[in-house]
Amino acid sequence: MRKIHTNLLLGVSLGTLLAAGAALAQDRPTFLGVISVEGTDNPTAPLDGTVARTSASTKTGTPLVEVQGSVSVIPRAQLESQGAQNLAESLNYSAGIITENYGGDPRFDSLFLRGFNLENDKFLDGLRLMRSTQFPTSAPNFDLYGVERVEVLRGPASVLYGAGTPAGLVNLIQRRAQAYGDFGEVGVSGDTNGSWATYADANIVLDDRFAYRVTTRLSNSRTDVSEIDNERTYLALSASYALTDQTEIEFMASVHNDAPMSPTGIPNGFVGNYDARDLREFYFADDSINTSDRVMSTLSFGATHDFGNGWRLNGTFRHTNHDWTYENVYLGASSGSLANRGVIVQDEEFSAIAADIRLSGAVDTGAATHRLTFGIDAQKLEEVASTDFYDIAPIDFLAPTYGGISLGALTYAADKTVDATQTGLYALDEVSLGNWRASLGLRHEWTDQSGQNVNTYGTTDFARKDSVTTGHLGFGYVWDNGLAAYGSYTTSYLPQPGVDIENNPLEPTHGRQFELGLKYEPLDFDGLFTAALFDLRETDRNYTVTEDIGGTPVSGVRQIGEAQVQGLELEAVVELTENWALKGAYTYTQTEILAGDNVGNELANTPDHAASLFLSHAFGAGTLQGLTLSGGLRFIGERYTNDSNTATLDAVTLLDLGASYEWANGLVGRVNVSNVTDEAYISAVGYSSSYYGDGRNLQASLTYKW
Repeated sequence: MRKIHTNLLLGVSLGTLLAAGAALAQDRPTFLGVISVEGTDNPTAPLDGTVARTSASTKTGTPLVEVQGSVSVIPRAQLESQGAQNLAESLNYSAGIITENYGGDPRFDSLFLRGFNLENDKFLDGLRLMRSTQFPTSAPNFDLYGVERVEVLRGPASVLYGAGTPAGLVNLIQRRAQAYGDFGEVGVSGDTNGSWATYADANIVLDDRFAYRVTTRLSNSRTDVSEIDNERTYLALSASYALTDQTEIEFMASVHNDAPMSPTGIPNGFVGNYDARDLREFYFADDSINTSDRVMSTLSFGATHDFGNGWRLNGTFRHTNHDWTYENVYLGASSGSLANRGVIVQDEEFSAIAADIRLSGAVDTGAATHRLTFGIDAQKLEEVASTDFYDIAPIDFLAPTYGGISLGALTYAADKTVDATQTGLYALDEVSLGNWRASLGLRHEWTDQSGQNVNTYGTTDFARKDSVTTGHLGFGYVWDNGLAAYGSYTTSYLPQPGVDIENNPLEPTHGRQFELGLKYEPLDFDGLFTAALFDLRETDRNYTVTEDIGGTPVSGVRQIGEAQVQGLELEAVVELTENWALKGAYTYTQTEILAGDNVGNELANTPDHAASLFLSHAFGAGTLQGLTLSGGLRFIGERYTNDSNTATLDAVTLLDLGASYEWANGLVGRVNVSNVTDEAYISAVGYSSSYYGDGRNLQASLTYKW
């Protein structure tokens, strides 16, 4: 695998940025915004504050207060105030989301939403960040420094985005070139885990029609186990050019060159038998065999044409390459102070192309206005991966030795190839009639995939074709005082790999949800209050059975499983004055497995109660002018570790604190402390390992902005 020369990349990008920093900001005409949509603001542009009015994830620009569904937007200002360093941390104060499902993990951002694992339901600028269409594998993480906003779209979203879990999705909006003037920043940061970073970002406007932006970050992100880290170089370029007053094109490119180490967790049998903090910081792997080399690059193109009379054509396209080779130590059963271990040796590579083209505009029929959107999206993924499992020597927690590790017997081998395409046609009609609102969406999608997995136990054929129609129906009413109410019904689907007990291709699982909601957007200060009451079900879940076929007991899968998730989500984002900002969330969830395995049990990793509150105060006058203080509390209730409900995770309350100071010359210093009380808690349990949540960590940064 070819490595990018990080010093050269950083030198070129920092040189460009520092040169740009000498330029003075100046006013410029505003471009159309390639993936912007009609609405009260541009949902891809930098936001001055923490309260968003629209979301790019809805694809229509409908004001959030009028959207007949549950949507959250976490803008750059909130990310910085929280001291978030990755996607999981950015969502710690959002309703319905549980993070840290593998503890501190430099590889992925593992998230649970409304009872479901969002493995492949992560998007970048509205196009899926894929890694595999088979098996539960999480999409590679995108450097949070390159992100302008993080958006959460809750509930079935197949009408807009195709195949996915019924829980919803997370959509990242990249930093992109802006036309209103020159600006930028350079800075350094570090933390008490030993992490460090240097970063820079510059937006340059060359004339009234062309602007470009360069963003870069060189870092090493460490966890409580200092050997589990991620050395990364991130570089991104964005350019926007207005061909005419009606047409704009946009180019975006990014590259991640990193080496994320895999957390091993701790043996399940060690929990409660040894000191929790000692376990949290112990290195169960070995540097002589724990290696990683990963490169992900994206190349995007966008175009917007305004036909006039409110009609606009919008298209986005992206090509992604991903190449990752690693050796990863994993843990097996334990005996006394000995932890058995094995090694995964994997080489995986995929390339993906994706596109979304839509035409939107408005027509009047009598007193009603119809905002129409017609779209087609498509994606294609080609993946090749080889995986080998080996035994290695165990490690003694009380008397560890490192080095000299050699691979033992090969216990499992697999070679996988996947070629998958997905194409969807969708249409949306958003109706306004006085204060009444209604929405109707329909989508028909075709999926086609081929390939196979040849492993130690046999061959699995991935060949299958699916054709599914999904829909959305919503009604709402908007009062003149900023209050809105809605009800909606939405559906989703997710293809399943493999065959059932009778060797028939598995059907997709299907999701459906009823949701009632209230929203309030105050007229006299910036804020958005939301409440959502939902009933979500997934059917056709896989259920393992053993049946007598031709006089022989045969084990296989029947698709008779069903699960239900019911809940209440409350969320508020408020800027009470210029000096006070608040973000709060509360989630109450009840889950039940209705059919198939574990009937009557609750779904894993979904607490009945979760709550958070984040408050910040900026001193606007006096001797403390420039100082901002912040603090947050996060509560995660007791929850089961698996669908079998054989073990639970204790409830935990975490405290975060922060402070920043901005000097008049553009220099900003920031300090954040997460998990101030250093709670040692298990955040998730895997097959044979338990994973600790992040311990106390103090981060500090110094940034110069112009």
